[in-house]
Amino acid sequence: MSKDTLARSKSTSDALKRSNSKWKVFDLLKKPPQTDAEVSVEDPGEVLGEDMVNNCQCCDTVVIFPKTFPKYRCSVCNTTNIIIGTVDDLYPDKEVPHPMSLSHIKKLIERCLQTAEQCKRSNQPISTHDIFEPLSSYLHQACRTFACLNSSFKIKKSSRKVHRSGPNIKSDDVKEAFMLLTKLPTSRPLYSALSGLSSLLKRVYLSMPDDPKNLYWIMIVLEIPFLSHALIHTEKKSMSPVPMLAVAEIRAMCYDIVKRLIGILSHSMSPAATPYLSSWFARMDFLKFASKVDLINLYITFHLKKYFLMANNPEVSRRGSATGSHPRLHPTDREYFESSVLKNDIEAEQEGRLISTNLPPNTSKKGKKDTKVRIHQYGTDWHLKTACMVLLFCFRANRMRLETDRLLVSAFYNSLVDFVNIKLDFDFWQSSKKFSNTKKNQEQPELQTVIDYIHGHNSFKYNDKASFFFCNYPILVSLGGKITILEYEARRQMERKAEEAFIDSLDKKKVFDLYFKVRVRREYIVQDSLHCIKTNTANLKKSLRVQFVNEPGVDAGGLKKDWFLNLTKVIFDPSAGMLTNVDESNLLWFNLVPVDNHEIYYLFGSILGLAIYNSTILDLRFPSAMYKLLLGHPVGFGDYQQLFPESAINLSKLLDYPPNVIESLGLTFEVNFKDSFGRLRQKELVAGGSRRYVSDENKHEYVERYCQFFMYDGIANQVQLFVKGFSTVVSGNALSLFSPEEIELLLCGNDEGKLNVEILRSITKYVGFNGEPNQSQLVTWFWEYANGLTYSQQKKLLRFVTGSDRVPATGLQNMAFKISMAGSRDTERLPIAHTCFNELALYNYKSKEKMVRKLNIAINESAGFGLK
Repeated sequence: MSKDTLARSKSTSDALKRSNSKWKVFDLLKKPPQTDAEVSVEDPGEVLGEDMVNNCQCCDTVVIFPKTFPKYRCSVCNTTNIIIGTVDDLYPDKEVPHPMSLSHIKKLIERCLQTAEQCKRSNQPISTHDIFEPLSSYLHQACRTFACLNSSFKIKKSSRKVHRSGPNIKSDDVKEAFMLLTKLPTSRPLYSALSGLSSLLKRVYLSMPDDPKNLYWIMIVLEIPFLSHALIHTEKKSMSPVPMLAVAEIRAMCYDIVKRLIGILSHSMSPAATPYLSSWFARMDFLKFASKVDLINLYITFHLKKYFLMANNPEVSRRGSATGSHPRLHPTDREYFESSVLKNDIEAEQEGRLISTNLPPNTSKKGKKDTKVRIHQYGTDWHLKTACMVLLFCFRANRMRLETDRLLVSAFYNSLVDFVNIKLDFDFWQSSKKFSNTKKNQEQPELQTVIDYIHGHNSFKYNDKASFFFCNYPILVSLGGKITILEYEARRQMERKAEEAFIDSLDKKKVFDLYFKVRVRREYIVQDSLHCIKTNTANLKKSLRVQFVNEPGVDAGGLKKDWFLNLTKVIFDPSAGMLTNVDESNLLWFNLVPVDNHEIYYLFGSILGLAIYNSTILDLRFPSAMYKLLLGHPVGFGDYQQLFPESAINLSKLLDYPPNVIESLGLTFEVNFKDSFGRLRQKELVAGGSRRYVSDENKHEYVERYCQFFMYDGIANQVQLFVKGFSTVVSGNALSLFSPEEIELLLCGNDEGKLNVEILRSITKYVGFNGEPNQSQLVTWFWEYANGLTYSQQKKLLRFVTGSDRVPATGLQNMAFKISMAGSRDTERLPIAHTCFNELALYNYKSKEKMVRKLNIAINESAGFGLK
């Protein structure tokens, strides 16, 4: 054991001797300290004997330090955390530089150019660096001084009050000023500015998030337009559009700024600051907001790509790193260079393989699949954790934006997460939740292991130290990844139930069935379906097979679609009384006066759950509120506005009326509505609501209760049965990963814009054609026909072939589509669709015109399994 190791062990041992008995757990969780006053551990606390325990405000590492110390330095990210004092104490003995602005920077550049001109006239030799030294010195000092940076690029210089409308920053001036630095003949001023920012980010006051006005500088740094350049790995031979930004030192400095800025921002979500930060992001211009989301996702991609390359090139990653070229740098400052060298080494290795094997790029002899990134690689990575925290904050801010100005949920997906072993991540995420919510059986660990196995929980320890799971931040996981998790959890639950049922069948000599079989009569489809679901709750996650009584046919998919179509048609019919069509929005919603048979709501929920598990798209016309209720999310005024747009406008006007106008209306805390038979009904919104008048003081409460009545309170019983039916089929932690928008996509499919015929053509399979199908004249005619259809006509074609006019939630590329030759001779028969298999059977028509005519008749006049 080295002397250094002994010294570390001794300092740790001394710290433990000083600790109270309740802190003995640190004996198992501690990390070696860098100095006697600095020890990193896994579990946070407050007081450890004579020491203090606190988190680093950048990487969240827990640090132990003497409680008399005014600051502590994190040994992981090299950030100094200042405890005593406030940000106003930064550089108290120095004069604060002039706040930065575009005009001031331009003046300094002009002075530097004038100096150069004077030296040229007087024949005095001067280097380019010396010419711009005043600018470099100013920028370095201004960017490293909090008081200067925080008051820079102001719109209103005299304004001292914090506003939620914005941080009072000229964001366009920030971009122009930093881009101006990239166009100078020397990189020194730009490097000085970035170096100053890096120095500022390495010193963090714990009191900073207590006041939102201390966070202006974060919004300024976020506007630097080229920070993302450091996160994009460029080819060796390629040149950046701006050469200065391709310099390794500039890129490394940009990376350091992004890394520390994201870390600090993730710890700035205090109760005082969060409302302002959220409002600033929510009110940000659409493109600017999108660029912030892209920056954070690029940062996540940068780190995930490193792990992906290491997982698939273990022999290269084991050779070493770039530590030798930068021996004096702290490990956290070397990581950018190490990552770049690793990527270059792997690229060189792959180029060598291609030359030696004569294989084209992205090809291997054995067709070996890529190795997925596993949790032991990223489970303790603070870079990913802090970035995901900030991205989640952006996702919530996006919810606050106007509906027409929001990013799609898919904008937050990270494609590299698809290369993570997400099933393993899900297992350990579940285990961590179980460990935190329940007490383990410590006395009989073997028994607990057996119990965990029976209940489908992983109790083995693959990576005890993992504190980060992608399932904690499902906004990054693509819809395809979430579906994989949902199917994985369902399959595991069904395997367990299948084992139990198989053992039970042996004991009771019953026949064990692999499928959930639904046998119904068409004329009693609701009653028979409800009976099958309620008597087979243990089989609902099995593959569905449908049979109609007294009708021939084997369910290969078509009967299942027919069952869903007919059942939902009956349930959703407003005349059935369960649902009502809202004229204002033409959407369906729960009837305020429920039908006598409440179990139909349970059936409704069950049907939606079965549709998800059986990948069946339904024709639903419901507001987003319904999908929120399925996930247990709250509904509010925005949801009411979507369902009752005209009424929402009137309620908004009510809030703007002066007190005398509100009183003259004579409104009380009551609501009037009509039942399914058109009879007028009345209901109090609160106890004694008929005697309580709406006034200026309680108008907000009235609007809130009025909306809540229609969205939940007035239909609570119906909603609870509906959610119960859904949960009977779709339950478990996997469901919590989905957003309401994603649940709607799963149930209704994608309905955005014209179909991409080229993608549909690329995934199509052909049956019965002689030779190469793509060279067949009939196939060529069909794709020309499909490409020339309008969007509404394309939807009819899709419905004819697949039974649904919508694309699967995960896109056309994941849909099955088949074209077969129905006969080799010309005929007058119409094309045939086998919706069970998404198959279109075409006859060998003699001309394109005849094929188009026959297809149009089949598509426009077909209905289900027959013709009108």
